[in-house]
Amino acid sequence: MFFVALKLFSQLLLFPAALGLLIPSVVEAGGEDHGSHIDHHDHQSGHMNMGDSFPSTMFMGKTTFVLGGVDGLSESGMGGMGGMGGMGASKENDGTVFHYDKKLMFMTSFTGQDMLKTAVRIGNFAMMEPFGMMGESRLDTAFSSNNSLELHKAYYQFPVGEDIQVTFGPKLRQDDLLGVWPSTYPGDGVLFVLNQAGANDTYSKKMGAGAGITWTNAKIVASALFVSEDASSSSIGFLADEGKDHITTQLAWVDEKFTIAAAYTQADNGKTDSTPDIDDYSSFGVSGSYQFANDYSISAGMGWKNPDNEDSPDTSMNKVEEGTTWMVGFLWNNAFIDGNNLGFGIGTAETHRDDDGYDDPLAWEVFYDFAVSDNIKVTPAVFVIEKDGKEDVNGALLKTTFKF
Repeated sequence: MFFVALKLFSQLLLFPAALGLLIPSVVEAGGEDHGSHIDHHDHQSGHMNMGDSFPSTMFMGKTTFVLGGVDGLSESGMGGMGGMGGMGASKENDGTVFHYDKKLMFMTSFTGQDMLKTAVRIGNFAMMEPFGMMGESRLDTAFSSNNSLELHKAYYQFPVGEDIQVTFGPKLRQDDLLGVWPSTYPGDGVLFVLNQAGANDTYSKKMGAGAGITWTNAKIVASALFVSEDASSSSIGFLADEGKDHITTQLAWVDEKFTIAAAYTQADNGKTDSTPDIDDYSSFGVSGSYQFANDYSISAGMGWKNPDNEDSPDTSMNKVEEGTTWMVGFLWNNAFIDGNNLGFGIGTAETHRDDDGYDDPLAWEVFYDFAVSDNIKVTPAVFVIEKDGKEDVNGALLKTTFKF
C-alpha cells in the first residue's frame, strides 16, 4: 500500500540530518560541483580549460547508493525479476534493497578545444528487478553489470570552425550527441521515465556506436545524429539493415531564461518486414524549460509516437499503435536551505494509447536533496507508478550521491 511507502519515506527523512552530523562539512576532491551536466551536457562544454599544456586529462567520479523498496508488485506478476523474487505464489514485495552505481570519467583534451571521453561504470542493479534497467520502476541511476567493471562510454568530440561540433564514438548514448537537453528537471532525478523531457520515444537515450553534428548560431542550435545499437555485433554490424538504429534531428532555441526544442526520431529495431513492432516507429517531441525568480524552474514536454506498422485489428490487447507521452517537472533550488533542492515531476508512465478501457497510467515523484557538503548529497524520495489494469507500484528510497 502507498502508506507503506510514506512510512518508509518519513523514516528516510531522518537519515540526512543525522548524516550531516557525522560527515565533515568540507569534502574537497574535485573542487567543484559536478552536477547533472556530467550526465547530460559535458559534451557541450566547448573546451576543457585544463591548463596551457596539452594533452591534458581531467578525472571525475560519481558514486550513488540507493536504499529503498517498492510496494504493489507480486512475485507472480514480476515474471522472474531478479533481486526481489521470481515466479511463485502471489506475494506482496515490500522488502528493502540496497544498490550502488559507480562511474569513473576521464576527459582528455589534445588541443584545448576537443575532448576524448572515456567512462567506466560498475553497478549491482539486477536487470529485471523493480529498480533495474528493465524493471517496473526503473531508476535514472540504475546500471546492471553484475558487480563487474565495464566500459560505459568512449567517444571523441571536436570543433569544425567556430559554429560546428562533431562527436563520434563506438560507445555513447543518444543525449551525448544532442546539442541541447531541453529540460532543467534533473537528469540525476529518481525515475527514468520522468527524465526523458516528456518525449520518451523521441529521447529514448539508447546506447551504441554513433555520430552526430551540432551547429550553433547565436541562440539557434541544430543537431543531427544516429546511434547504432548493434555496431559491436560481428553478425549484424554497423548501420546494417537488421541492426537497431536510431536517427534523431533536433532544432532548439536557447535563451537566458528559457529553452525550447523540437526533435524527431526514427527507430527501426532492425525490422526488415512489415510486421508490427513496438520499437519500429517514428516520433516527434516538443520540450522546453523556463527559469523564473532565480531559484525556480519548470520543465515540460510532449511526444507523439507513430509505429511504422500498427497492429490490426486495433484491440486493447494489441499495443502497437499511435501514442503520446508527456511530463511536467518543477525544481526549486535552495529550497528552505541554501544548497538544498526540492523537485516534483509527473507524467505518463508509458506511451498512452487510444483504447477503450485504457487506464491512462501516470507516474509521479517527489524528492528533496540535502547538500551535506559540496560533494555529498542525500536525497529521500517517494514515487508512484500507475499500471493499466494492475495494482499501482508505490516506492520510497534514500539516494546518497558522492561526487569527486
